[in-house]
Parts: sequence; structure tokens; C-alpha cells
Amino acid sequence: MNEDINKDRIKRLRTMLVEFGSGNFSYKLERTDFKDEIEALTALVNMMVEEVKSSFLHEVYVNQNETYKHLVLLFFVLDQKDTVLAFSPGVQQLLLFDTDELQTKPFHSFLTERSKRAWDRLKSRRRPYGTGTNEEFIELSLKTKQDLILTTNCLVSKAVGGTDLPEGTLVACVEMVKSSEERELELQRIIRSGKSREKMAANTHRADPKSKKPQLSATDIRKIRKIHDHILDNSDSPLLPLRELAHSFGTNEYKLKQGFKQLYNQTVFGFLINERLRKASVLIQHTQISIKEVAHISGFKSAPHFSRVFKEKYGYTPRELRNHS
Repeated sequence: MNEDINKDRIKRLRTMLVEFGSGNFSYKLERTDFKDEIEALTALVNMMVEEVKSSFLHEVYVNQNETYKHLVLLFFVLDQKDTVLAFSPGVQQLLLFDTDELQTKPFHSFLTERSKRAWDRLKSRRRPYGTGTNEEFIELSLKTKQDLILTTNCLVSKAVGGTDLPEGTLVACVEMVKSSEERELELQRIIRSGKSREKMAANTHRADPKSKKPQLSATDIRKIRKIHDHILDNSDSPLLPLRELAHSFGTNEYKLKQGFKQLYNQTVFGFLINERLRKASVLIQHTQISIKEVAHISGFKSAPHFSRVFKEKYGYTPRELRNHS
């Protein structure tokens, strides 16, 4: 029995890696209560996908406003017993079920165990039909036909009865993805334009003599990118004084501060804090490391300071995230 279970777990790992290899960062693997090498590998794969997705968007030559511009709407129409009556094409596109595998099925059958509990809690809070708007946002983890996990924020709303639409529930989620063709074109564009973007950026900076911004050459841009990567690789370590950091990479403090803001739209210190918080978020969701240890691993001096900064950034505490992961 365990052998069959492990075969299924390995099959899901292989499917996940195929999706990841094709450039699809939307999915993750559901965690189990097993404490073995397969479970450890599952956690590492989830963390790797989060890291690569974030790093991909951090690259200076990727336009973050365009990279994930294809929105897929997942829209479910449920009756009062939460049976799926209808759904949008995006549901089939991302969950990969056939029509007969979706229609008239209980909505909770497409949720992970944790999301089932969250869904039940939401239902217990909702008022009877006919009173109030009953709209609420909730994060749900949906299972694909291959048992991959798609986690997305959803708006759960009341459906008002009519001639064609019975009273029930509407669940609307939006996921940002790219088709395989779009991803391939994006990668080709990046490869072709990687160097030319540096030259274009340098020419743009030189073109406006009245600008107070520093004139960044292609060499300056490369140095700032190296500093960016250095901070990324050492985000758990104390940050050197900016003057010392700039000199160690052959530039000056002014160009570092102004150039970094131009290239990444945030300050050096702001980038460091955001990177620490992002890594901490991954550790909280995908490991059982204590909050105090997560704070230390991520580079924060104390757990209280970490919790305060984390809540300022995300709107909830690390412990609240752990309890809902």
C-alpha cells in the first residue's frame, strides 16, 4: 500500500517538475504528514518554484508589467448545497478536468484538506440567503486533475436567484499565467534583448543632460546588477554601509543609490527587507521551523521586530500565516 502511495507522490513530483520546466510557476505540491525523503523533496520543490518565480521577476531585463499579463478567470457557480452547476473555461484550462468531471460535483472535492476547513469556516460565518451582500475574500488551494495545487485569492459572493440562475454561491478567482507559446516567445525576447536593454538604458540616461539622475553606462548597470545579486545571495547577512558596498564593486554610493532605484524601483535597503520577508514567507508556509528561527534565518535581529515588519508588509502576522498554511 505504501509503495502505491509513494509511486503516486513521485508521479506528482514528476508532473510538477515538467510544469516548472515549461515555465509554469502557478502550481505547487500539496504537503502530507509523511516524514520521509519524498516529503523533504516536495518541500524543496515548492520552495524552488517560489524562489525561481521571484528571481525571474526580479531580473532587470524583465518588464514586470508585461511578464505575466495573461489573466485566467476561474469562475464557479454553486447551488445552495455547494454543488458545481457551471464554470468558466479557465477552470478547465488550469485544473485540467473534463466537463463531466466538474459539473454536478461538490465544490469542496476540488479543494485541499486545509482549504476544505477554511471553506467550512467561511460557510459557518455566512448569513442566510436574502440578507446582506455576503461577499468575502478567501485564499483557496484548488487541486488539479494531476493533484498539483493552484493557490489563489477568490471572491466568494451570493448568487441572486432568477429564471436561469438559482440562488447559490459564486466563486471568482483570477490567476496570472502565460500560455506555452507566450512563455517561449518571452524567453526568446529576453535572450535577444538582454544586452541591448543595457545599452538602451545607458543611452536613455545620457540623453537628458538636465536630469539630476546619474548617467549610467552599461558598465554601471552591470555593477549595480552584481550588487543586486550579491544582496540576493546574502540577504540573511548584515548589509554593509552603502559607501563600502559600492566601493567593493567599483562604483560610488551616489550611483548605487540612484541607479538601484532606477533599475529596481526601490531602495537598496527596501529591497533587502522585502527579500528577507519573501524568504521568511516561504519558510513559514513550507516548513515547520519555529517563527523565532525563521526570523533568525531570514536575517532579522529579533522575532518581535520581524513580526512587526512582516505585518506592515502583508497585513497579517507570521503566526497567522502559519496557522492558515
